[in-house]
Amino acid sequence: MSNKCPLLLVSVTILLFGCVKSTNNSASNASVPIEEAKAFFKREIAAKTPNISNYRAKQSKSVNWDQATIKHIPSGDVVVAPITYASDLFVSSSDAPAKAYNLNDLTTLVINRDSSKTLHAFIVTFIPDTTTSVDSTNGIYIVEDWPGNSIFKPVRHRTGSSNENLSGTPVHKQPDIIQTIQVCTEIDGFNYSPDFPDLSYSWSETTCSTFGISSELGFPSNGLPGLAPIRGSYQIIVNPPPGNPIANITDYFKCFTNGPSPSNSYSVQVCVDQPTDGTRQPWGFTKGGPIGSSSASNFVDAGHVFLVLTENAGGYITTRNIGFYPATMVIPTTNGAFSQGVLNNDQGHIYNISLTINLSGADFFSILNYLELGNNPGYYYNLNSNNCTTFVINALATGNISLPATKGSWPGGSGYDPGDLGEDIRKMPLSSNMSRSTVENSHLNIGSCN
Repeated sequence: MSNKCPLLLVSVTILLFGCVKSTNNSASNASVPIEEAKAFFKREIAAKTPNISNYRAKQSKSVNWDQATIKHIPSGDVVVAPITYASDLFVSSSDAPAKAYNLNDLTTLVINRDSSKTLHAFIVTFIPDTTTSVDSTNGIYIVEDWPGNSIFKPVRHRTGSSNENLSGTPVHKQPDIIQTIQVCTEIDGFNYSPDFPDLSYSWSETTCSTFGISSELGFPSNGLPGLAPIRGSYQIIVNPPPGNPIANITDYFKCFTNGPSPSNSYSVQVCVDQPTDGTRQPWGFTKGGPIGSSSASNFVDAGHVFLVLTENAGGYITTRNIGFYPATMVIPTTNGAFSQGVLNNDQGHIYNISLTINLSGADFFSILNYLELGNNPGYYYNLNSNNCTTFVINALATGNISLPATKGSWPGGSGYDPGDLGEDIRKMPLSSNMSRSTVENSHLNIGSCN
């Protein structure tokens, strides 16, 4: 499996991805208390209108009553039941951007009775943090009502320490007086279906709720751990360094000779591996989705752009593949979007669309000189401003080749991207020195010299 450009993750609390699936819940064999909770939910909760600002609340979901259980928290027994979304929504915390969890494994309906015997329903969503193993309760707990309104401040739980809200203030049992609290939760994400790529889109959810809260709700924060445990395994998101880095770029290019025309001719091929073939999507799931991520070594596919450089010296062909990568994983945050740049031998990398340009020796070697920057210490890969696509566009500009340049956006950033460049190449008018291919292909390096 060839390497890809860096995965794209948001730096806010949650990142969601979606792809359509069906659900099937079996009949319940629940006990009487669970049946009472189920009847209350269906009678008073299920039909409530969702908060239109809460993306998750608007998604179709169901309660798995056949898996409901009774648990004990400090305020008494509660009924808990897993929630299943009709779409596969994947969530990743900015504390642990290399792990992605299915939201179905993290979301639980909780029904309890307060001191006045009144029933209440909550949705508890548990977002694991970087210290979390599959059986841990460490992470962020978000408590909302069924329509998706915040019940109280999100709580960060760490085993062996006091629970804290996200501002770092210890969370104690709520006092008996009403408090007015405003909670704002920002979530950016991407909804993607491999079966319907044209319906994929990015979205942003910002929910601010001002509400009153009292201990009469009977739901102290120290009862949260364990109510929404991880019910499945996480997907590891990995963006490894390039698999075949070029240690010495001068040596890699040494077979190219700046000979006179017409005995010597030169071309450069822009190769685009779009995340979703034939679309402008800036990123998506690796082909095969979560199931395919293990073999792909990357849960998210951001595509890639690289160059194939060719010289024909009187019939002797020299070809070199080259791409620009970060030395370490990058994510779209202020401090995480950049890394030392590194050039890679991209021979064998598959692409789905390409543009070949015949050019003069002077322009060809101007491009080579620019490409050599990619390995210089202190020359950074930046996910938003100097990624693999940007690097290729700028390199060709030094050889008097102007590529169309459309910027895309993703949660936490924006910039040039393989999806847009591929579609720009597909639609651009061609000059007499250009040719275009829309057939999936790859190239090996050709030629050697002493």
